[in-house]
Amino acid sequence: MAKTKGAKSAAKEAEKSARKRAKASRKMRERADASLDADARVSEEARRKALKRELKKHGKAKKDARAIIREEAREHAEASKAIRRETDRAIKSIAAQAAVDAANTAAQTAARAAQEAARHLSPRYSAPRPVAGRTALGSWDLHNHSVFSDGSCTVDELIAGARAAGLTRIAITDHDCLSQLSFIRARSRELSFPVLAGVEVSAHDPATGRKVHVLGFGLEATADGSGPVERLVAPTLFARTATSLWQAWVLKREDVEFSGHRLSFDEVYDVARASTGIYKQHIMEALTRRPHTDPDYQFCYQCWFKGDSPANRTVEYPTAVEAVRAIREQGGVPVLAHPGQTKSWAIVPELVGAGLMGIEAFHPDHGPVEEGLAFELAERLGLFVTGGSDYHGKYGSSPALGTSFVCPEEAGSKVEGLFASEAALS
Repeated sequence: MAKTKGAKSAAKEAEKSARKRAKASRKMRERADASLDADARVSEEARRKALKRELKKHGKAKKDARAIIREEAREHAEASKAIRRETDRAIKSIAAQAAVDAANTAAQTAARAAQEAARHLSPRYSAPRPVAGRTALGSWDLHNHSVFSDGSCTVDELIAGARAAGLTRIAITDHDCLSQLSFIRARSRELSFPVLAGVEVSAHDPATGRKVHVLGFGLEATADGSGPVERLVAPTLFARTATSLWQAWVLKREDVEFSGHRLSFDEVYDVARASTGIYKQHIMEALTRRPHTDPDYQFCYQCWFKGDSPANRTVEYPTAVEAVRAIREQGGVPVLAHPGQTKSWAIVPELVGAGLMGIEAFHPDHGPVEEGLAFELAERLGLFVTGGSDYHGKYGSSPALGTSFVCPEEAGSKVEGLFASEAALS
């Protein structure tokens, strides 16, 4: 019995001792684990800090790289622009030289054709010479405009002005229209004053881009508008009117005013009611009621229709060669208008080859040099000479009929013949 109790007591002690050892071992493991976790946390934190430092360095490097890339891109763009500018200049230079070469070649070809044509002229032909002591009295003013285009005077008023200036003959040459010719001829006969009813065709020189105006005499309008000249000028007349209406709309939209007066479409239509088209002059008249020579008028005209104005728009014209050929095809006589004003001297030989018959020597924009050159070309190329005021009434700069004119001796028999043929035209 005593042995059994001793064995149980020893077993309990052994169990108790084992539990203590197990507890101590567990605590030791826990302390070891805690120590390992602490070391791991310290290591992880260090790793994270190191990683942040690396990322920061990388971010700065990346930022620097982007800056370098942007700078290189900017330098590349500047270099590209410079290359494009140089290329554009080179292309323009080549194109300009090509145009000059082409123009020179065309002019030389036309000059040879004109000289060949001149050889077949009558040997009795003698080029006119300027008259000494020129005076408007008894002379002819062969370039004027009426209310049928962009002039402010009626046919009757032009005839009355011609008589007052001492002129004995005039021409009325409205822009790009033939429908008024019969009326002008009828009034000329009723008022017993000789008038050439003509047209001024708006054209251009493709070689230079400059405007070229060609006067046409001895023409008759066709019943259906199918004549060569009528078909040539109809698009110009339409485009000009459409452009003028658009310009009026732009000025109205911009709410422009002159001395407190604003533009009215009704006033524009009223001013242009007798014209075959609507012109900028009609818009200016409706808005300002000032003459073309008024400084305020000129200032506003430049502001509204030139340069960077929103109402600045041009009209496309046929070529000068087409104009000359159309006039000849319809039985008319083509005359180059104010070559000094439009700087259209270079195209004269080509136009002679196409059928040009006369040249305007006397014009308000011509001086002695331009007049002399016109007479020289007339002599070399077999042309007759004319002259006129290019009078538009208060819509133009020429102050009156007779400002420029041609004397009968200067015009010669060929122009005399134009007046003689008017009697047979309707």
